[in-house]
Amino acid sequence: MIVGYLEDPEHLVEILGSGRKTKVSGKHPSKQTAFGVMALHLASLGFLVCTGAIMQKKFDKYLASFKKAREWSMSTGVGLIEEEVTRGMTIEDKLNQRCPFHHKMYAIFGHRANIVPLTIAEDGLPPEVEVEEDSSIPIFFLDS
Repeated sequence: MIVGYLEDPEHLVEILGSGRKTKVSGKHPSKQTAFGVMALHLASLGFLVCTGAIMQKKFDKYLASFKKAREWSMSTGVGLIEEEVTRGMTIEDKLNQRCPFHHKMYAIFGHRANIVPLTIAEDGLPPEVEVEEDSSIPIFFLDS
C-alpha cells in the first residue's frame, strides 16, 4: 500500500522533496500534510485508517527495513543455505522476506544517495573513469 502510493513521482516528491532548491513562489505542503494526504488516500482505498503522524511512523519503519535489506545484500557472505536453494529460493526472495516489495522499493529509492549510499549504489568505477590496461599496476584517468 505504501509502495504503490510512492510509485507516483508526484507523491514521492511530496513525501521526500525533489532534492532541488525550494522555489520562493508557490506552496509546497509540509511533510506532516503530505503524510496526512497519504493516509487519507490509503483509507479511501480501504487499506487502513490512521493519522498522518502514524502514517509517517509506518513509512519510516518500512524505509528502515528497506535500508537494512540493502545493507544485508551488500555485505560479505550473503547467500542462500542449501535448504533454501533446494526449495528454489532466490536472493530476491530472501530480500523480500526482509523488506516486502524490495524490488519496487529499490526502483523508487535506489537512485537516492541519502537512502542508498553511492558506494553501495554503484558497483565498480564511475562511467567517466578509464582504466589503463597495459600496466601491471592499474592507472586511472578521469575523462575531461
